[in-house]
Amino acid sequence: MADVLGEVTPGRDGDPVGKTFPNWIKENTKKTDTLIIGGGMAGTSTAFGLAQKNLNSILVERGSSVAPPTASSNGDSRMYRQMYSNEFFSKMQTTALERWREVEEMTGETLLQKNGLLFYGEDTGETVEGSVLGAKQTMENLGLEHTFYESGDDIAEAFPALAGCKGMPYAGVCEDTAGHIKASKACKAMITAAGDSCEVHTNSKIVSIDVNANTDNKDAKRICATTEDGLTIMADNCVIAAGPWTNQVLKMADLDTLNLKVWEIQWAHYKVEKSVADSIPQAFHFRKSQTAEDGGLYYVFPASATESIPNMDDGYTYVKVGVDFETPKGDLEGMDSFDYNGNAKVLELMDGWVKEHLPDVGERIDAYTHPYTMTADSYFVMDNIAEGVSLFSGGSGRAFKFAPTIGDMMASLVTGDESPVDLTPFSAKREALAADEKAAADATSKVAEEALELVAA
Repeated sequence: MADVLGEVTPGRDGDPVGKTFPNWIKENTKKTDTLIIGGGMAGTSTAFGLAQKNLNSILVERGSSVAPPTASSNGDSRMYRQMYSNEFFSKMQTTALERWREVEEMTGETLLQKNGLLFYGEDTGETVEGSVLGAKQTMENLGLEHTFYESGDDIAEAFPALAGCKGMPYAGVCEDTAGHIKASKACKAMITAAGDSCEVHTNSKIVSIDVNANTDNKDAKRICATTEDGLTIMADNCVIAAGPWTNQVLKMADLDTLNLKVWEIQWAHYKVEKSVADSIPQAFHFRKSQTAEDGGLYYVFPASATESIPNMDDGYTYVKVGVDFETPKGDLEGMDSFDYNGNAKVLELMDGWVKEHLPDVGERIDAYTHPYTMTADSYFVMDNIAEGVSLFSGGSGRAFKFAPTIGDMMASLVTGDESPVDLTPFSAKREALAADEKAAADATSKVAEEALELVAA
């Protein structure tokens, strides 16, 4: 702020103090159709969706780039799949895949890589990622191509790298048409596809926002926001896509906060011989918890999904392994106590899982921790929460695969047009987002019961 004052305060021999201030305000004020707060998956896809409707936007991201290293949208890879226990999300993925191909065509970028996906493990019941039997049921119901494996021996025979499956009471289902999305590249591609319709400001943080700045003047912009570097943004609408910082922005805007939690999610790269890496599938393992810290959900990406670390010349490469459960710190209320160093016990669990399930994979070379914004029922939030204010949050670690369609849905909230997918399940007014913990718990239980009924049907 001192630099800002230096620009508008003249020297002792200059014009009277304040004479240049109106000009400075004008020069540092921008007007747009929609202000987007956050440059991760939701923010960049919204910019794309609005551009498709010929609407301009200004996107403000506090990090050093869109999908910055500190956010959940950063990285080489995110899974895409139609294997869901819930048919709603399977169908939503079908819609999103069509839009992903359009983004690829518009930008000339290859963002999706088909390498199949195996769900395998014990009968754990429904989880945040579904279940083996639930996914199998959906694939059958929708007539989607898949392969079912009845035992751990069958899985080990089909995927030799998963030698740890031998003799285990496992079942598995594989979707050959699944694959991974190049996450960071995808966010940048959606901004590229938005073209001149979106103006991006990185390393810029919103420090104040008034969502009712000009309610009495129909010709004036309703939203007024200020960044820490002195830029004022006037907009007709605002989209809050701030991930784990959502409630912080809502408080700043004097809007009601939501029942959102933040998880510390860990993953790492492991060294592996290229000859072994060729047989490692993209896989998700469901197992019953073995310790208090063990959430039972583990995944591995094939070596082809790791681009940020160059292959070694000595016959080795890397695979990404991670967990889909929080650290022992549990639910966090925001980012104030978030630890990017993660938890040593979770890393031990990951190392142990690799030794058990991928015995030919070598040592871990790094470790990362990213924030997941969670809702009690694992459904996202996409809704209008005040006049001129739309919100996306609670991606719960599974939203990225739907990104272009999420952008279309968010754009429909802004414009009032019909959404390509039913927005009802994502309402900000549903019980799972209530501040009342009992109401949220009851809503979560209801969702679990409905998922079990689908499997049993």
